[in-house]
Amino acid sequence: MTFVSSLRSPLYAWLISIFALSQSVSAASAVNVALQASFNSAPYLLELLLVTLPEQLADVLSQLTLFHRETAAEENATAYFPLLDRIADGYFVDCATDEDLYTKFLHTVQDDGHITTPETISSLQFALSVHSAAPRIEAHYQYYHTSVESSLMVAQDAACPVWVHFDGKQYCSPALDRAQQDMDNSRSLEVLPFDRVLGGSADPGTPPSILYADITSPMFGQFHQTVSKTARDGETSYRIRYRPATSATGRPLVINGYGVELALKRTDYIVIDDRGDESKEEAPRASSPEAEQVVLEAEELADLKPLSTSELRGLGLKTASFVMSSEDPFDTLIKVSQDFPKHSSAITKRDASNSLLVEHLHNREVILPAGYNVVWMNGMQVEARQMDAFALLERMRRERTLTGSLRDIGFSGSEAVRLLSHSSIAESKVDIEAQRYDYQDAPEGGRIIVWLNDIEKDKRYQEWPTYLSALLQRTFPGQLPTIRRNLHNVVIPLDLTDIKDVQLLVESLQTFVKRKVPIRFGIVPTLATPASQEQARVIYHLLDTYGLSAVLTYLEA
Repeated sequence: MTFVSSLRSPLYAWLISIFALSQSVSAASAVNVALQASFNSAPYLLELLLVTLPEQLADVLSQLTLFHRETAAEENATAYFPLLDRIADGYFVDCATDEDLYTKFLHTVQDDGHITTPETISSLQFALSVHSAAPRIEAHYQYYHTSVESSLMVAQDAACPVWVHFDGKQYCSPALDRAQQDMDNSRSLEVLPFDRVLGGSADPGTPPSILYADITSPMFGQFHQTVSKTARDGETSYRIRYRPATSATGRPLVINGYGVELALKRTDYIVIDDRGDESKEEAPRASSPEAEQVVLEAEELADLKPLSTSELRGLGLKTASFVMSSEDPFDTLIKVSQDFPKHSSAITKRDASNSLLVEHLHNREVILPAGYNVVWMNGMQVEARQMDAFALLERMRRERTLTGSLRDIGFSGSEAVRLLSHSSIAESKVDIEAQRYDYQDAPEGGRIIVWLNDIEKDKRYQEWPTYLSALLQRTFPGQLPTIRRNLHNVVIPLDLTDIKDVQLLVESLQTFVKRKVPIRFGIVPTLATPASQEQARVIYHLLDTYGLSAVLTYLEA
């Protein structure tokens, strides 16, 4: 995956913003800051397994046409169960350390063809470094503690570190020959958002087998082999849900991917007479062809040289010019940003180039005012609130999918990036408004929408102001102004034969109305089935004959 911008300005504008704020610092004692999650770290093998799946899915999607991607997204477990087979066969048992496990697992996914490209390996390593799979694993653990463990006897749960839920019973032996106890927990049979299902796709009525296991347990292999065989034979469907190990001691998860700032301020201010430097301040000069070549400090413990005020003034532009004119800008950027105070003295010896100064002034006038930072990825702007490790990881996966699909139809990697970042594509996305619908039922005589409230007429809103200037009154962030006008309307189609839709109406929507949320709510009964058509006739009859209160009383009964 390569970051490419259609303009050079985002890179050096970002550099200028960062380096202009940098100051010379002196060596001091190190202060280590770390963040720990409120939950413990998961087994390393489980993390390796789960971070592999999104990368493998991105590769699969990039190799398919747009018409086949929907199916591939539904069958995104192509690497999941084969890797579980490897784990169940004891393929990773001989790994003594996490490093051995990582090396062997990486070789396995490449040798088995699950991950085939260097950029996918790089993305997997990035995901692993920020523990992107840890929240998903913790969701499994929390579900087990809150929804499953409560339905088990304590002694039985301790005696069965790995067990299968099948046909309303708990089985603690791999042969599934004798039930340990009955389980009255039908909700656990529902497919959960984090479930991956093997088998049962041809027949939705196939009975489910749910394996609750720690995949590092020695007992996992026998259970997995038995249940997966029945699923592949079409006898059951198989899904595995992780449970925490019963014997392992917890170790807090150290969180990566978040920025932490520690500002230390001296209480004794040191006054330095820099009036002589200020008198010599001048704007950054454009460099001549004979400008002195800059050589970065190579010593590990180079002395930090203090900079004068005049040297600090143009440091941002000089640094941007130095990075952009180097043979490998990104490599130079990494070196400079990792230890900027050490290299700042050498960079001040070089003046900014003519071309960068011209482009910088133009972009400041047209694109990017002072004080703002912008980053583009393949021509798409990354919003500032999405500049975190996890959002960037997902964006890189999407970009890899797009570039991969273009490469499959004959484009090279650089051509695909140039196409995605082309100005014509950006212009086609400008000034596109969101699609709007006319929700009013005036053509039908105003008899389709069942309104639950009328802000302009109902007595509960009579103390609200009616003048439009009330829209300018101060409110809490995210709160709508209380004005007696039907300005905000929500119309929801509901199937009144579906108990969940009825609950949404009589519980949630009615609560919003009673709490005087400044929104006018309405519903439209759907007519998808004969039963829903009959229910709609009843609702409209009650509304016309007895009013809205009769409709709500009928639905609440």
